[in-house]
Amino acid sequence: MYKKVESEKDINELVAIAYEIWSKHFGQLFDADTLSKLIEGVQSKTAILADFKNGYDYYFITESSKNVGYFAYKILSTENELFLNKLYIFADQRGKGIGKKVLKYLEDICLSDGVNSISLTVFHENTNSVKAYEKWGFENLGLIKKVFSDDLVFDDFKMRKKID
Repeated sequence: MYKKVESEKDINELVAIAYEIWSKHFGQLFDADTLSKLIEGVQSKTAILADFKNGYDYYFITESSKNVGYFAYKILSTENELFLNKLYIFADQRGKGIGKKVLKYLEDICLSDGVNSISLTVFHENTNSVKAYEKWGFENLGLIKKVFSDDLVFDDFKMRKKID
C-alpha cells in the first residue's frame, strides 16, 4: 500500500526514514563526510520541499501499517516518461518483492496516463540495485554525471524501461 506524503508530520517522518535508510545503505559506499553532504543535498527537509516544488510526488510504502520505505516520481510530459527519482526500502524488507510491486504500481500509472517509459538513475557502484532494475526489465543506457554540488559529482547509470 502507498500513502502520499502531504502533511508537515509526513515530511518530518520521511526525512527520518530517509536518513536511516541512506545512512545504513550508503554508509558502505561513502565516507561519513560525503554521506552527510549527500543526505543534506537530496534527502533533507529542504531538498524534499524543493522536490515538491519541482513536481515530484512522494509516497510511503507501507506493509502491515508500518512504513517500510518510500518512493518519489514525476511525469516528464515532454519526454513522455515517468522519472523515478527515489525508491528506498529498509534493508530488512528487501528481497520480499516490495520494489517490484512499486514498479508495477508505477507501470499502471504509465498505462493509465499514456506514458511509454519509466526512467531512473542509480549510482554505478550500487551493484545490487543495478542488478535488481535489470532483472525488472530496465535497460542500462550507460553512465551520466550527476552533480549534487561543486564538490560532489558522481557517475550514475541512466536506466529505462519501456511500457507497452
